[in-house]
Amino acid sequence: MNEFKGTKGRLAVKEAIGPRNELLYYYVQHKGNSIADFSPNPYTEIPTSLESAKANALIFTKAHEMLEMLKTIDQALDELWQKDDKNVLFDYLSGIDTKQLIKEATEI
Repeated sequence: MNEFKGTKGRLAVKEAIGPRNELLYYYVQHKGNSIADFSPNPYTEIPTSLESAKANALIFTKAHEMLEMLKTIDQALDELWQKDDKNVLFDYLSGIDTKQLIKEATEI
């Protein structure tokens, strides 16, 4: 299975504060270095507020953990399939293409 190629390790969302002590945008730090900025942009097709920028930054910091969790779920589904233990929950989950999503998340 493909490996995550993004920044691994603990990521933190930080606030960028302006000269008048106003919140300008959010950024993501890894080991003290800024690796991504998330700012409001009212001029796009779908305007982004400061609240949306923070939400986007938070989900960005969880991407690696979510991918690892998805891999675990995918492995559990494979094991259930091999055991031929078909139940209602498995029938529901079998329609989810976890392998494709993992592939898309790990290929550049």
